[in-house]
Amino acid sequence: MEERRGGREGLLGLLKAMGAPEFDAEAFGKSESFEGILQNQECMLKHPDEGSEETLAYWRERGLVKEIHEADSIREKWVSYLPVSAREGAAAGRIWPLLFVMHGSGNPVYLAETYGYTHIAAREELIVIMPETETPEKVEELLAYAKEHYPVDLSRIYMVGYSLGGFMTARHGIRWPERFAAVGIGGMLFANGPTGLHRQNDIDWPGETITPEMVAHAAEVKLPVCVCMGEHEILGLLPVWKDEPPFTPPGGDASEERGDRIDLSGKNKIASVNNWREIAGCARIPEEAVRAAAQEECDIVTKKLGFPTEKTSVEVREGRNYLIGDCVNQKGENLARFVCVEGASHWPTRALTELTWEFIRRFSRDPATGELICTVY
Repeated sequence: MEERRGGREGLLGLLKAMGAPEFDAEAFGKSESFEGILQNQECMLKHPDEGSEETLAYWRERGLVKEIHEADSIREKWVSYLPVSAREGAAAGRIWPLLFVMHGSGNPVYLAETYGYTHIAAREELIVIMPETETPEKVEELLAYAKEHYPVDLSRIYMVGYSLGGFMTARHGIRWPERFAAVGIGGMLFANGPTGLHRQNDIDWPGETITPEMVAHAAEVKLPVCVCMGEHEILGLLPVWKDEPPFTPPGGDASEERGDRIDLSGKNKIASVNNWREIAGCARIPEEAVRAAAQEECDIVTKKLGFPTEKTSVEVREGRNYLIGDCVNQKGENLARFVCVEGASHWPTRALTELTWEFIRRFSRDPATGELICTVY
């Protein structure tokens, strides 16, 4: 009982710290969304040791074999979760989807375990890999390892991430669109421009630039994406037209040289949306048209997201509105989805991860031809 109370108070404090001034932490703390996040953290709250027998038993009871690799080196550490049937070879010749889960800034992989994707993996029988270091080199290494050592369905390789993990997911996806069937991004938006050197766990993650050529290649290959953002995030992502001051992550360096600062100008956010639209095969929307649309009478989804999309809808989950804008191209393909989580701060709700998975799971990619396959649009 004490663990539950302490977990509740600690979680509420965390969510409040991750929210904008408009975030109503008291109301959120009484919501089904809050209870869902707390339930996702159940194992971590009961068993602080991520590798304890109790923790491993928790996941095995739910159908996953958890294994911590290279635990003595924060630079090399990573965690895998395999369906019990995959580990024990219960079905000869069977293959399983592979899901990379990327953690946020300052979040160890044990905290990323609580985002909700491992819970989905237990139910859906997915292979999950979580790297502590999310550089391109580490992702390449782990992808090669998974293909060699695990029964991976090569047509169904996905990547998801939250906050910094969402930022890295966007960059890895646009760098290697042919490697993924689809990607899911939470608490982040950006798919454009340069980034400076980032330092995480005393490790330098190299800076890079997303170029127009990379975006054009991702559009040619077709990279489906689901982008979910809280309405009241500390980052001020929504509405996208609204100018916010640059944000420096805790522990970051605000200097120009370091590049840790996130450009939250409306111009930069709109440019990112347009890159995702181009990748989805949709027309780019001029900045002035986005800003004009925000001043006009529009539906609630367009108002909350801050830009128009071809199709809008609202789903109620855990008693909360999820405002959905779908980018549908001239072929009728819906390859980019944007979601505003009403009244939420900068943290993944259980429904956010469910909505993300429901969207990206529609897609697979022929490993021989690279053709994107969609079961439903």
